[in-house]
Amino acid sequence: MNWKYGMILVQIDPEDGEELYELVELYNMGGDKMTSPAFAHARVMSPKELTMAYHDVQRDGTNRWFYDNGTFTWERDDVTEQWAWDWNPHEEKE
Repeated sequence: MNWKYGMILVQIDPEDGEELYELVELYNMGGDKMTSPAFAHARVMSPKELTMAYHDVQRDGTNRWFYDNGTFTWERDDVTEQWAWDWNPHEEKE
């Protein structure tokens, strides 16, 4: 399978440690091995897709790779609000 649903960590509240996750579509851009992961914002459009998302997240748990290897920022414009991600591994989280 070239993609699956995933629940990725996007933020940890510095005051209480509460974790915030987002449901996404995870893609493997590196062939057979997960060497180049990518994600897109999930579009769940039917009960069947919701069931698929549930089973993928139950099977795989939560994904910390993007949080550990980049920085999420909340972006908004006149039409959308969403998390944006920039790759920057090895930086200290604030």
